[in-house]
Parts: sequence; C-alpha cells; structure tokens
Amino acid sequence: MTAYLSSRKNHKLADRGLEDGASRSNNHTEIYGGSPRNSSNTLDIVLLGQTGSGKSASGNTILGTKCFASCASASPVTRDCQVTESHMCGRQVRVIDTPDFFDEAIDLSVRNEQIEKCRQLCQSGSCVYLLAIQVGRFTDGERDILHKLQNVFGYDIIEKMIVLFTRGEDLKDSIEEFLTAAEFHLKDMVQHCAGTYHVFRNKDHNEQQVKELMEKIRCISGP
Repeated sequence: MTAYLSSRKNHKLADRGLEDGASRSNNHTEIYGGSPRNSSNTLDIVLLGQTGSGKSASGNTILGTKCFASCASASPVTRDCQVTESHMCGRQVRVIDTPDFFDEAIDLSVRNEQIEKCRQLCQSGSCVYLLAIQVGRFTDGERDILHKLQNVFGYDIIEKMIVLFTRGEDLKDSIEEFLTAAEFHLKDMVQHCAGTYHVFRNKDHNEQQVKELMEKIRCISGP
C-alpha cells in the first residue's frame, strides 16, 4: 500500500514549490486572481488535478454557470489561479480554479508562482480540496499526485480532500463497481482521502449532484 503521509503529527508546510439549487445565488463576483480577500466565514473550494481532468468544468458545475474557461484540449486551458465567489447553502463560497501545478509544459517559475498564489488564496480557516480525476483516464502522473500535493501544500491536505470523478456520464456501472474494478493506485488514492469521493456529470445540469457534494464538503469543513 502506498504510504501517504498523515498530518496527525504537526508537520510543517513544505517550503518549496513543487440545500438545493435555490440556495445558490446567481450574483457571482467577477473572476479575479489577485490577493486574498476572504473572511473567516468563507469556504474555499480548491480544484486540483492534471490538465484535462475537468477542474474548470467542475467549477462551473458547482457555480451553476460558466465562469471558468473550459474545453477539451491536450494543452493547458487554465494557466493561472482564478477565483469566483457565490453565496451557497447559507454561506459565502469561493471556488478556486488552478492550473496543473506539475505540468512540465508550463515553465517552473510560473508554476511556483501559481502555487504560492494558491497558498495565499487559501489562508482562511475553512478550505476543502477537490482532486479531479476523469473517469476512465487514470494516468501515470496521477499515481503519485497526492505525494506531490502533500509536498507543496502540507501533509494534512488529504484530510480535507475529496476525489472528484468527472465525466460521470461515461460510467457504465455504478461508481462503487467502477472502484472495485479499478487499479490499485486509484483505490489507494481514494482510501487515503478518507474514502471520500464524488461523481460529477458535468454535462448534466441536475443540481442534486451539487447539493450532495456540498453536504460532503460540510462534513469535512464543518458548518
């Protein structure tokens, strides 16, 4: 079993870079990518994952509108951290879309700059990370992505992480059957994220999937 590191000991952050739909407000702030401007009551939802994993599309699904650029592409569409705010389920929520921090096609200095920007944006007390994994596409680079994220954001990141399976419409069976048949590294990843996962059908505008995700987030982040 892969030995992902736990934060039950007080590790230091690595010092190197590398209720229903009616409760969602339609009044989104415009996307920004600058300095943090959140209060302690704001929930940060950070979308992480490789290029093409469906991060931006998932952010749009959560917000109920197209705020982040999203299209099928082999090259990065998102190249810097972008943020959109919305009022959801009785609290202020900031959805943070990020580039692929480990994409070698992006200059290392740019990646480290974006990693630091993401850290600054996540300085509130309540933060949950969604690791986007596309159904049916688990790459070699994703096998050790948890280790890389722990090195960048701290070892306790897995305690506030949900594996978000995108393109759920491609599932031929239930997600439970999919995971049972999945390769060891994928099952191991889910296990080390406290077994917490969710499925998004990004082409489906049924808001129930967002409501269910927000409930899982509430269980991790608190009210």
